Amino acid sequence: MAEHRVRKNNIIYIIPDDELFAKWRNDEAFIDDYGRLMNRKPNRVLKELKHYVDNTPMVQQRTSAPPAAPVRNSSPVKEYIKDSVRETAMEATEIIVDRAVDAFFYEVLPNVWHKHIVPFYHRAKEALTSKELKADAVIAKSKAGTDMAVRQSKTGTKMTQEEADAEKRKVLYHWLGMLSSLKKLHDAGEIDIDSTLAQLTDQAMLKRVNGFLSENPNLLETDKYIVLHGLLGRDLYEEQQLVPIRADEITQIASKYGYDARNDKMEDNHNG
Repeated sequence: MAEHRVRKNNIIYIIPDDELFAKWRNDEAFIDDYGRLMNRKPNRVLKELKHYVDNTPMVQQRTSAPPAAPVRNSSPVKEYIKDSVRETAMEATEIIVDRAVDAFFYEVLPNVWHKHIVPFYHRAKEALTSKELKADAVIAKSKAGTDMAVRQSKTGTKMTQEEADAEKRKVLYHWLGMLSSLKKLHDAGEIDIDSTLAQLTDQAMLKRVNGFLSENPNLLETDKYIVLHGLLGRDLYEEQQLVPIRADEITQIASKYGYDARNDKMEDNHNG
């Protein structure tokens, strides 16, 4: 590995190997005012060079290594001016970048924040709040589904007859669905139907169901009327008047599918 001597401003610098010398020769590196071999891109120190002052002609190599390619004609003044221009350009580039960064953070970013980010935040907040309110409304409606008609009358909210009938029909179909499920529970081998039967025979629920059926004989659709008629084993109306559904009728329907309310109560009393 050969050492190379290069002259700059009447100072001879020793470049210790061919690779660093090639970088200097190809203008990929330069010698700064502190005697350091600096890489141009990125700008970093490659080597602290040994140097000395000598007015004798420059000798590039002192070993038997193959001669290096001829160095371009240069002069100390030319090298100094070239390095000065290059360093000035780098400083100017850094100033431009700094100003661009400052402009982005202090001018562009605040404008973007106020024009886009802040309005987006408010819109998102309003949307989320709206969704939360809608979710709360749905939950409240679900919990009080069977009390829809009473709530509507108390709050004074206007509702058409068709809308009112639709809500009442939902209550009836819910009750009828539970009544029909007694057979499904039996067929599936589910013996414990106490919970469903308790809801079906609840006095408030029966009063509401009978009230809806009494107000509008046409409230039930034909197929649902046939189902209820079949379960009860009788007509719902006599001379266009509702024959109210009784709790003991529901219990009788349950007994058809293996449920004995009397025996269950006796067993409960005996166990107690």
